[in-house]
Amino acid sequence: LRSRRPLSGAKYAEFAVNTHRQYAQGNLALDLRSDSQQTLNEWLKAKSPFSLALPESPAAPGEDRPYRLEGARLVQVAGKPAAYIAYQMQTGPAGLVVTPDSVAAASGGIQVAYKKVTFYYRVVEGYKVVTWSLHGRTYALVSQEGNNTQRSCMVCHSAMRDRDLSQTPTPLRAKPESQ
Repeated sequence: LRSRRPLSGAKYAEFAVNTHRQYAQGNLALDLRSDSQQTLNEWLKAKSPFSLALPESPAAPGEDRPYRLEGARLVQVAGKPAAYIAYQMQTGPAGLVVTPDSVAAASGGIQVAYKKVTFYYRVVEGYKVVTWSLHGRTYALVSQEGNNTQRSCMVCHSAMRDRDLSQTPTPLRAKPESQ
């Protein structure tokens, strides 16, 4: 998989699903186990060969988040560095893979464009994958939640206290075709 060109959106989504499946099945240990976003960001700053800090959004008093951070691991995609960040949702595990955008491109699948970012949704081997590129990095969020919710998106959008995505359907069909 070594290449000078960024991985396509489809190949990146497949890599993210394979990495997440390994973790979910207990075959990929985390380098850091912590439920602290601050600890995660300090670890990423010290260990990641590329700049990466996930936005910190402390829970409001009494707020029940639909996820819990579990930890992270550095992995290789196409011979280049990536970070895998593990979460536990009420619906099961979710994973976020992050690479520099020189390593992977977000593309393909069902596209939803906003002013500053475009999201690409697809189903890979029964997993819902959302990819996007922003600020020089490409992200892939993997979960097995159904298409009637985007609860897993809250791992990045927890600061959106006014908008709970747990009842927001995805743009994916109920029974998507192979993509």
